[in-house]
Amino acid sequence: MSAPARSTPDHTGLKKDAIGWFGIFLMVITTNGPLTSMGGGVPVSITLGNGIGLPGSYVVVCLAYLLFAIGFCAMTPYVENGGAFYAYITKGLGSVAGVGSACIAVLSYISILLACYAMLGHFMQVMMAAMGIAAPWWIWALVCAVLAHLLCVRGIEFSGRLLLLLMLCEVGAILGADVLELLRQHFTGAVVSFAPFWPQSVFTAGFGPSLIFVVASFMGFETAAIYAQEARDPQRSVPRAMYFSIVFIGVLYAASIFLMLNHFGVDHAVQVAANDPGGMWLSMFQTLAGPTAARIGAVLVITSLFAAVLSFTNVVARYWHALSMRGLVWTMLSRTHPRHRSPYVASAITMCISCALILMCAMAGLDPMLQALPWASVPSAIGVLTCQVLAALAVASFFRRHQSSVSAWRGLVAPVCSAVVLLYFLWQMIAHVQLLSGLPSVPSYLLAVSILIAGGLASFYACRLRRSSPDVFARLSELVKQQ
Repeated sequence: MSAPARSTPDHTGLKKDAIGWFGIFLMVITTNGPLTSMGGGVPVSITLGNGIGLPGSYVVVCLAYLLFAIGFCAMTPYVENGGAFYAYITKGLGSVAGVGSACIAVLSYISILLACYAMLGHFMQVMMAAMGIAAPWWIWALVCAVLAHLLCVRGIEFSGRLLLLLMLCEVGAILGADVLELLRQHFTGAVVSFAPFWPQSVFTAGFGPSLIFVVASFMGFETAAIYAQEARDPQRSVPRAMYFSIVFIGVLYAASIFLMLNHFGVDHAVQVAANDPGGMWLSMFQTLAGPTAARIGAVLVITSLFAAVLSFTNVVARYWHALSMRGLVWTMLSRTHPRHRSPYVASAITMCISCALILMCAMAGLDPMLQALPWASVPSAIGVLTCQVLAALAVASFFRRHQSSVSAWRGLVAPVCSAVVLLYFLWQMIAHVQLLSGLPSVPSYLLAVSILIAGGLASFYACRLRRSSPDVFARLSELVKQQ
């Protein structure tokens, strides 16, 4: 992090009342790319996790995150900054913890971007090669990084409209397959098994490993708070978007995976997933809707990935903007576009960082799917989950120290219980990190702790700032209405 700046440039305010709760909901849903997960992550989860019990794992994690959202949303009226994790953790646990969490969050989302660019570049390389256009994956990834920046500059309203279109196509394909499978079961008289939701199927030895993939599927719901400064009636729109996104993600995945398992038969689905993880969902879609629909589905996987890239670009740019407004990073990152009021400098920096990481992977000769993707996924997943644990503890700490009209259930019991559950998820993720990275134990654990070390160094920087620049350090807590 750079030395704090003494002044801020003009045009630093984001556009007010630019997005409603449904627009925030769209931004959140597209960050986790449902179609991409169904086409790739879910079959791997079935193979390496608890098999047919995976839908039950989604129900468990969904309930855990709803518990987390109770406390997180209870604190929303007290936070007026768009820094999300940074703002909440600063208010509840102090500026030192807040700065550390900000570093973890930014690096985690940048890692997610790299993972998405690796997948996007790979799938685009395959698709374009089939059309006779040969270019390495990283070329396509760079093109998408530039395009995502240009769209981010256009503003949150434009991004929201584009993401609405992309999400309707993406989720429409998943729901279409679900409806066709239900019709198939109805007209063929197929016996539907509810074993995927039975406790004995869910809580097996593979339950812990399944959490690695299931928790990652929910990653991004907390970004609803990022858009607080641009939202219409943020005290209502942010909680509403968060609750709806958690329920939507949980129900969509649990129901769709349940139907896919029944399509192949619960006795054979695990073997199908192991034999062809990348083609399991597309194979079902082709059987139900025909080969043309399957080809369209393959294209929608690419648009799903680009939607995730665009969403996370918006998230990272707004994190840079919030940190710059507090004097923690380069002051120019707080500048907003004169016309669109978007954080265009922060978006440009995000694009440059993404391009640099893509080029580094290319120069190192990394395989986008077997190396760049899993290696970038480890610090991102662990980093975001660590911030969620800290945020839950911050909510409990804040309401313990401040009198308010919030009930003990919302302000203390729910956040403490969610912190305990999320700590268990974090422990399981670290314990089984080799499944995610594909590396031997030592490099895997180094990847896992690297994001935590970065957060510790950022907290150390905040401690030094408290001694060397007390005025700047005092401004770090100016994130909350003093009520």
